[in-house]
Amino acid sequence: MDNVIDALRKLNRFLIDSGVAGLPYVDLLMAPRARDKKIYPYMPQDELNAVFEHINRDTAVGKRDFAILMLAASTGLRSGDIANIKLKDINWLQNEICLIQGKSQKPILLPLYKSVGTAIADYILSGRPSSDSPQIFLRSIAPFQKFKDGVSVACVLRRRMKEAGIMHEKEDGKTMHGIRRMLGTCMTVKGVPVTTVAQILGHKNISVTRQYISLDIEGLCECALGFDSISEVKPGC
Repeated sequence: MDNVIDALRKLNRFLIDSGVAGLPYVDLLMAPRARDKKIYPYMPQDELNAVFEHINRDTAVGKRDFAILMLAASTGLRSGDIANIKLKDINWLQNEICLIQGKSQKPILLPLYKSVGTAIADYILSGRPSSDSPQIFLRSIAPFQKFKDGVSVACVLRRRMKEAGIMHEKEDGKTMHGIRRMLGTCMTVKGVPVTTVAQILGHKNISVTRQYISLDIEGLCECALGFDSISEVKPGC
């Protein structure tokens, strides 16, 4: 689009220099405009639900993976923070999660929903290997240590999607970060203030959070302006 506008501006100058009337709506060409930014898709809710349905929660690994994905879907925590979340980070009496974010090194306080707490407790009590590790989620193969990093958590989602028969392509939003975008978009659609969404997702800059407004198609349609006020401008007027 920048190239098109630049070409039209040059054409307008050429017409004026040649003694011909310039282009109509030339003021629109001169107005500053926002730069194009890529809008990344988010994880489709129905496909995430399909992933949950295909996890066998009778196994220790199933309990772990189910709890990990439930935590991601309800809080929007980054993969690295999920990999590093500790037993002490959960306040069971207050139903809260309080941890230091790996990316910003700032504390964040999040609600622990009953269904998510139940899934985590089920893993801790009936699936988690005996270990001195302070982290909640551990590898299923000895030595029973915490996940190396967020990439290991992302592998959990990819493996479970494959088992559920869900295809994944580059930049289709079917990632752990896509789950964050799904949560942010859902909150935006429900009318949650952008500032609140930013706090929940741990964004340092609200401009990062505004991308979720671009994914709210119904909301954008309500903001769209009609063309009734635009009348045809004849050359020379």
